[in-house]
Amino acid sequence: MTRRSFYSDRTRGRPLRDKEVVDKVAWRGLLAVIDSRTEDNWLANEFPEQCPDGNGISGTNQSRLDDVLAAFIPDLSWPIGYADRDEVPETHQILDLVDFIGQRIAKPKPGPYHSYYRHNELNFDVPAGREEFRHEVNLLFARSGLAYEVSPDMEVERLGPSEARQTLVDLDPDSGDEIFDDLVLEAKRRFLSRDPGDHSVGLEKLWDAFERLKTLGPGKDKKSQMNALLDRLSSGSWRAHLDAEAMQLTGIGNSMTIRHFEIGKESLPDGATDYLFTRMASLMLYILRSTGRLQE
Repeated sequence: MTRRSFYSDRTRGRPLRDKEVVDKVAWRGLLAVIDSRTEDNWLANEFPEQCPDGNGISGTNQSRLDDVLAAFIPDLSWPIGYADRDEVPETHQILDLVDFIGQRIAKPKPGPYHSYYRHNELNFDVPAGREEFRHEVNLLFARSGLAYEVSPDMEVERLGPSEARQTLVDLDPDSGDEIFDDLVLEAKRRFLSRDPGDHSVGLEKLWDAFERLKTLGPGKDKKSQMNALLDRLSSGSWRAHLDAEAMQLTGIGNSMTIRHFEIGKESLPDGATDYLFTRMASLMLYILRSTGRLQE
């Protein structure tokens, strides 16, 4: 497989990937990649057109592909005519399309030649097809500054805010407390969801995990347990700063609509969810790393 790259990426670094809405240029690029793969029979393994002699796959059954795709993504107008390519669908529709194609793609390889119909029977390499498609789409996402990535499982995932990405990777708990670990992993899953409605749920789960974390130290109540946990990290002024940070985050959680939704609680403003998740995750990662509670 040929790995494509760009001079500016190698010398100046890739563009900041902070966009969560697919624009017209990126949409047309994705559509061109998908069209190219479709025309070259990379979807024929899932949607085969049988040779008339019945002895192998000769191409792609385009009508079957179109019907199935339209059924699985009913809010996406498909197939898309050339005149309609400047009309950009909703981002979730575009990413569903990438999922659909990527999970069904396979690289065609010529098999036996059928002399009567003058074509080769097609064989397919699924891993190679997935890897090439994944690399090309991820390169397009990166060059377009989009905060999405196709995973090895061929699912488009949200990367999250750029300042939080390494923290999210490293925040992989092994605390000995299954409930706490599950809360953190669910918080990450929700926060990285492509559905914006899940992000606030992820923040709520992370706050729940923080409250659970406070009880992992020895002591008779949550305050003494949290103090015992922080005492393991440091002393002096740094210890006081950690205590102040934990208390401030607790106060935010109690006064804003994160874990509590009673009348009188103030709603988070736009953009605050990403900021608070990043801030809380960073504190929790520091505590977990300093106390040996991360996966090795």
